[in-house]
Amino acid sequence: MKPISHMAFYLARRTPTSLRVLQRLQELADTKGIRHYDIKPSKQLHVMPLEEGTELVLCLSGDGTMLSMVRQVIDAGAILAGVNLGHLGFLSACGKNEVELLLDSLADGSYQLDERSLLEITQQDADKQIVKGPIYALNEVSLMRAQTGKMIDLDVFLDGKSFNRYHADGILVSTPTGSTAYSLSAGGPLIWPNAQVVCLTPICPHSLTNRSVVLPQQVAIRLKPRERRGRAHETINYSLDGRHTHQISLNESLCIRQAEMKLRLLSLPGSSYAQRLRAKLGW
Repeated sequence: MKPISHMAFYLARRTPTSLRVLQRLQELADTKGIRHYDIKPSKQLHVMPLEEGTELVLCLSGDGTMLSMVRQVIDAGAILAGVNLGHLGFLSACGKNEVELLLDSLADGSYQLDERSLLEITQQDADKQIVKGPIYALNEVSLMRAQTGKMIDLDVFLDGKSFNRYHADGILVSTPTGSTAYSLSAGGPLIWPNAQVVCLTPICPHSLTNRSVVLPQQVAIRLKPRERRGRAHETINYSLDGRHTHQISLNESLCIRQAEMKLRLLSLPGSSYAQRLRAKLGW
């Protein structure tokens, strides 16, 4: 791979631990002649441009911090990497005790890159005119009723044809990357990141026969909420990567398909997804 010469650091929360790790990374980058700058936290991060020529954004925290930077990194044509200071950290390249190895790999180009698929979501009205979007998700899109404890009825269409009607707490459409996130908690399967598939998982379905379904990545999925037992005015929400929440009405639907763009995610030389699963899940 090409050695990295210009990179950015991003900390969502500035704690004593994260600041110590940042200082160590900055010292290592200086030693190896890598240009760097610090992205300041902002509530409006989605409009914050990266410096021209930025090749890599290195996030210090957990997967949530990395998810917040996905669109900016893709738009800049950069690479995304993470140093895990949180809990599981499936997206991170390494932990805080491996930052020397990480900077060595950036300087000599020995790092590895994975291309990760994204979902493209459009919110459409009854005439299939776009109300919102396209918007994007790296992990998943989840649709559920806003009122706690209430179930949702919805129809699912695949490539324009009726597939199933669900009565559940909600439903998830996840990428292989998202198979270790909300989908895993909802009982979905673990999927290798480079698999060309998406996963449809009902959340606590009322029928025992409703299970996760793995679908070809190119399929077009439409989620259409239905009125349930006269509760026509209750709010239905959908969330992207558990971060951005939007409302949808009963006469609207969500159209979900594979996005053309890809995220380039960095990992350490010699690392594998099998190793990561064993380490994160305690196998």
